[in-house]
Amino acid sequence: MRKGARILILGAGVMQLPAIRAAHRLGLFVIVADGNPDAPGKPEADVFEHVDLRDREGMLATAAKHRDRGGLDAVFTAGTDFSATVAFVTDALGLPGTSLESAERATDKFRMRQALRAAGVRVPDFAVISGDALCEESVSRIVERIGLPVVVKPADSMGARGVVRAETAEETFTRAMEAIEFSRSSRVVLEGYIDGPEFSLDALVYNGTVQITGFADRHIVFPPHFIEIGHTIPTTLDPASQDAVVTEFRRAVAALGISNGAAKGDMKLSSHGPVVGEVAARLSGGYMSGWTFPLSTGIELTEKAIRIALGEPPGSLEPAWERTCAERALVSIPGVVEEVRGVEAVRTRRDVAEVVVVAAPGSRVRFPRSNVEKCANVLAVHGDRVVACREAEAAIGDMEVVLALDFPETEEFLFGSPSHNAYPDAAREAGHGRPPFTRSEFRNAVQWPNAGKPIRIAPPPAGKDSRDWSWRTLERTVRTLEADGLVRLAHDQDEAGRMVWQAIARGGLQGGRYAARMLAGR
Repeated sequence: MRKGARILILGAGVMQLPAIRAAHRLGLFVIVADGNPDAPGKPEADVFEHVDLRDREGMLATAAKHRDRGGLDAVFTAGTDFSATVAFVTDALGLPGTSLESAERATDKFRMRQALRAAGVRVPDFAVISGDALCEESVSRIVERIGLPVVVKPADSMGARGVVRAETAEETFTRAMEAIEFSRSSRVVLEGYIDGPEFSLDALVYNGTVQITGFADRHIVFPPHFIEIGHTIPTTLDPASQDAVVTEFRRAVAALGISNGAAKGDMKLSSHGPVVGEVAARLSGGYMSGWTFPLSTGIELTEKAIRIALGEPPGSLEPAWERTCAERALVSIPGVVEEVRGVEAVRTRRDVAEVVVVAAPGSRVRFPRSNVEKCANVLAVHGDRVVACREAEAAIGDMEVVLALDFPETEEFLFGSPSHNAYPDAAREAGHGRPPFTRSEFRNAVQWPNAGKPIRIAPPPAGKDSRDWSWRTLERTVRTLEADGLVRLAHDQDEAGRMVWQAIARGGLQGGRYAARMLAGR
């Protein structure tokens, strides 16, 4: 590697921190560009450029400026959906990298599926529809052809924004109208739903040779959306099935024409065999390439990818060790953050390698409808997979996003029509035979607070050991509220107690704490 080589990295968010740091470890001069002037990676750059990553011409002008002033040897991104911007710049300046044509095929979900289907790669049946043609009739014709259920996706977005499963033609139309708002080109892809487990794969590609550098189990929850609550690497999939998935992924990479750079795949193993969900011409986001794979293997994958961006071979990919890394996410019901508890204690846990907190006091949060709406992430590492998963989930359970009081969206989730329940079994029993409380009933009860006294609630139902989305048992949630002096277990539960139970059933510890504080005047 040439001494003093210079690299332009697109993106200065959390997902790009490993790239910035890897480039520095390699001794590079690091120029970082981002549309956010206060991006987290800005202080770590040698030079920061405030440029919108969507602005290809602006990025090219920035890159050319640095080439003319001090030289530029590579352009790189990871964990963004702007690999086409990278390719636009590298093509124009004659730098190493994936071609613009390949990057655009890997960015546009419709063009991607066209290329994969033409090469005989397995993809779901699909169609694209643009905003000016989007109507109930056009959607119905597509649904009739590809069948139900349908997965609706913006044609050019990432992070599962706007991605949702629809069960009817009418719902498909409604979801398509919502999803098109997330598409820069005002187009929506409709495709058949594929059953089976989902996996994330990373690969480095050098001179056409694809080297698999990560195979993780994805944990997808909260239908009809597709939210990754975490992933675990390495996979537990049997070797024969792994080989089949990898083979289909390699065929997809070749079909898209990715010959130098990186590739990231979302793959499903359906009842009929491996199916390609998506392939991107970059390393994965979601903590896999920059965190879980290095922690699992000791391989600094981002460094290897940067070497390829410089036109060099990646070097050895021999693991230094073999461990399991489990990543899990902390999510929240809607509201405004008052505080995030338990973070420092979690950081000290022996098997916790990393804690990344996004939520901050005063920020608004909502129940996730995409993969960019999480409050924190924990990564735990251990030689035993069971221990790694248990420790990551326990760490999430030890943290809590406490919500500010008197917020309509929080109350609508707890006393309106929630899309999900933290404890479904408890939700069915929360009213003890009466209809669910409405928000107006809750607001009326709040007018006469319980003078700061704990709310009397019935003990947890026996035999209910289900866990919520923070991996807390119902028993633990109730005992936490009791220890904090917000509730008192009593068999003579009154109406306020039933309201708190409804809030617990729907919103877990957050919901119970919010309702109890409101009703007790705290």
